Amino acid sequence: MSVELRSVTKRYGDYKAVNGVSLHIEKGELFVFLGPSGSGKTTLLRLVAGLEKADEGKIILDGTDVTSLPPSKRNVSMVFQNYALFPHKTVLQNLLLPVEGDRDALSKVRDVAAKLKIDDLLDRYPSSLSGGQQQRVALARALVKLPRLFLMDEPLSNLDAPLRFSARHLIRELQRESGITTIYVTHDQGEAMAIADRIAIMNRGRIVQVGAPEEVYNEPTDQFVASFIGYPPMVIVDSVGVRAEDVVLGQGERNGVVKDVEFMGDRYLVYVSEGEKEIMAFSRTKPKIGDNVRFSITKFFKFEEFRAH
Repeated sequence: MSVELRSVTKRYGDYKAVNGVSLHIEKGELFVFLGPSGSGKTTLLRLVAGLEKADEGKIILDGTDVTSLPPSKRNVSMVFQNYALFPHKTVLQNLLLPVEGDRDALSKVRDVAAKLKIDDLLDRYPSSLSGGQQQRVALARALVKLPRLFLMDEPLSNLDAPLRFSARHLIRELQRESGITTIYVTHDQGEAMAIADRIAIMNRGRIVQVGAPEEVYNEPTDQFVASFIGYPPMVIVDSVGVRAEDVVLGQGERNGVVKDVEFMGDRYLVYVSEGEKEIMAFSRTKPKIGDNVRFSITKFFKFEEFRAH
């Protein structure tokens, strides 16, 4: 299913949570809305789902205007941040709800449960499941009806780091195998960069930039995108942006002092001050705090080229 948004706006009083968003999402794409809290990404997802009503603009699914249609008429499935499982129903009963009345319902549920490796949990209740198991059940419930559009609102935010890593791989794998168009909302730029075909970066209700992960990282359109994408974030110094990987320690004409060092597993993140300015750099060896270091910068992002938003 393709998705087209035409000047979509959603107001809460005088506040525009979504402000004139226009966008096209291709059929079969895994598309991520990325932005800080309050940027409008979840509201936009709820507008696509039909859980919120747009004040202006149109929402087009596969060429059909669904702006005024209820969620039940849109053939979409949604996974919520808190999974929204019914606590008084078993896993099996939760999974049967989307296909209630379908004579092949039980067979469909067992097939999806086996695929997501939760077939041994069907008789249990949500309260007895771990966070990772609940997340798989929520995914299974959304998939069992084979929707044409799959919507995910921060589905991994309640998981610890190791589970988040494995779960995002699972989501990407499921999306590739099913071919279902998927819109995914997150504030975690690492998560977005790992799974997205394309990313829309949002700020203050607007889309700031749309592109493949490599594009938004290497060619940010403005200072907000440049500082939001990447870890550690880009540092803006004297009207230019500098990423840590573009700073070479131990050589060059510039001189600085090591102010702090963070261990990152295969390397160190080094904070270097040059007068009143501070940059970050990666190093394979651990310098001492207070050391004087020479360094060079191999790439700059010019601030004046950024468009303000």
